Parts: sequence; C-alpha cells; structure tokens
Amino acid sequence: MKRLFLSITIILAGVLFVGELSAQESSVRDRIARRQQVEKNKQSIPQLTVRANNRNQSQTQEIANAPWVREIYRFLDLNKEKNASLYYPVTPIGDRMNLFTMMFRLLSNNEITAYEFPIDRVETFSDADKLNFKDLLDRFGIMYTEENGVYSIEDADVPSNEVTGYYVKEAWYFDKSNSVVDIKILAICPVIFSQGDFEAETTRYPLFWLPYEEIRPYAARMPIMLSNLNNASNQTIDDFFRKRSFEGDIYKTTNMKNLTLAQTVNSGNGMDEIAPIVQDSLLKKEQAKIEGQLKQFKTNLWAVEEPAPKVKDSKKSDEKKEDESGEKSDSDEKVRTNEVKQEKSSSSSKSAPVRSMRGRRR
Repeated sequence: MKRLFLSITIILAGVLFVGELSAQESSVRDRIARRQQVEKNKQSIPQLTVRANNRNQSQTQEIANAPWVREIYRFLDLNKEKNASLYYPVTPIGDRMNLFTMMFRLLSNNEITAYEFPIDRVETFSDADKLNFKDLLDRFGIMYTEENGVYSIEDADVPSNEVTGYYVKEAWYFDKSNSVVDIKILAICPVIFSQGDFEAETTRYPLFWLPYEEIRPYAARMPIMLSNLNNASNQTIDDFFRKRSFEGDIYKTTNMKNLTLAQTVNSGNGMDEIAPIVQDSLLKKEQAKIEGQLKQFKTNLWAVEEPAPKVKDSKKSDEKKEDESGEKSDSDEKVRTNEVKQEKSSSSSKSAPVRSMRGRRR
C-alpha cells in the first residue's frame, strides 16, 4: 500500500513538473513572438533620418502671422473612388500599408501623440487633451498584449477595415512672403462607422486628432497606389494630401458658436428638426456657398487692369479716307460713263427711220 501511494505521488509530481516546463516554454515562446511582432512593427514604419527631420522643418508652413486665415473641416468618405487610396491595402503588404495602420503603428511605438476629439468644444492639442494609448485600446475594445510598458497588437486586431472615413482640418491663409493664397493641413481624425444590433443606420465614432505635422515625415515615405489604371506606387500619402487629390465635403468651419453646418442650417430655419431631404438640400447649398467664398477671395485678391484702347494714327486715317474717297470717285465716274453709253444706244435706236411697204414697187 505504501509502495502504491509512493508511486502515485511520484507520477503526480512528474506530471506537474512536465506541465510547469511546458507552461514556461509556451510563455517563453509567447514573449519571443511578441518581441518579434514589436520589432516587425518598428521595421515596417520607415525610420526618420536627420535629413528627413530637417526637411520636415523646412516644409513647415507658418500661419501665425498670416493676415487672413479661415479654418475648414472636411469629411473624407473612403467609399469614394478618389479617396480609396487611403483605405487600401486593409492589411499590410510588404512595406505598404494604409493610413490608419501607419498612424496606429506610430502610436504603439510612441512616435506620435494622439489628442482627444471633444464634442462640445474646440480641439486644443494641449497636454490636457493628450490621449493615453492604453486608454484608446480599452475604449474601442482592441485586443493587445503588454510587456514592460510595450504594447503588441496583431495585424488582424488593428481595426483598419472599420475606419472608412477621416475628418481633415485645414487652413486657407494668405501667405505674405509669396503673396499667394495657400492651404495647410492641420490635423487628421480617423472615423469608425459602427452599427448597433437594433439600429438601422450607422453611426460615426471619431477616434482622435493627430497633428499632421507629426505624421507628415512618415507619410512622405509611405507609398500608395492612386489608380487602378496605374499600379505603380510612385506617389506617397503626403503627395496625396499636398496635391489635394482627395474629395472632401465641408461639414464645419471655425466659428464663434462652434456649430457645424448641420446645426447652422437647423438654427437658421428656426427648427429643431427638419426633413432629411430638406436638410441635405440646405446643407449642399451652404457647402457650395463656402466653396464659392474661398474661390472668390482667391480671384479677387488681385485687381486685373484692362488694356488701354489703341490710339489711331491721324495721318494713316486721313490717307485711308483719301484712298476710299478716290476709289469712290473712280467708281462714280465709271457708273456715269456706263449711263452715257446706255443713253446713246437708246437714242440711236429710237432715231433710226422706219421704211414703209406702201411706196415699194412690186
């Protein structure tokens, strides 16, 4: 009996020891896999060089001293063909990834800073609005693993397929140094579209604001494909924004009341709620009005002088009149001679004698 008990104890101890070893091996493998994933994420994002940093600083547009500035908020729908370059590829392919995956990897590597998207006030990009990356992951239910303050997220867990829109804040300003109207991208906010279990319409959920100055040096080195007819990735994300290849609808302008265009339309008609069709029509009119104001300011910036009327030379005009009068007199003389000839011919035909047949001999 004692031998049986001893053997069972030895067997159980061996099983526990083997299980502990396997658990340690699996934990070691997991740690190695997480480290490899972190290294892979760091390598997938192009690292900045000193030259790239200097170039980014040289391209910074200063608008603090501009005499005229107007801030515009646009919504970029990635379902539109012109904006699809920011959505694909959904999962990274080699060194290519979409805009949200690039921003998400930069946040996980602590390369850039995200800021809160306030609903009832204007964004400030201050330390008080800085967003903790862990809070961001927990808020939107993104799966992750943490080790020594380093967050590891699998590519399949990055919600890049759910981000189907962006809010873009831009500034139209007058550049005194070059005497032109220029446009500067100030910030970008990814937007997730989600639909509840018992909801018929999708709802927009803005994630966070990112200053474009922080992501521009990385965007300038991230290739994208702009068209299905040309598969060469010879453009970058920064080129896409700098050349304004996107299509975005205005949804807000900076104003003292901090109202969106939809709120402005509703308050302007004295109604809390109006029909969706009427609201869309009024919203499009307001958007077209703002676009026209921006273009009008640009065209009215300079006064175009009309060319002075040409002064005719008096001598040439007199000679021309004399030539015309001479030609007219010659033509009049020709007409007179023709009339005289016609009169002579008619008179000769009238004065010719007519012979009678009565006095002629037969």
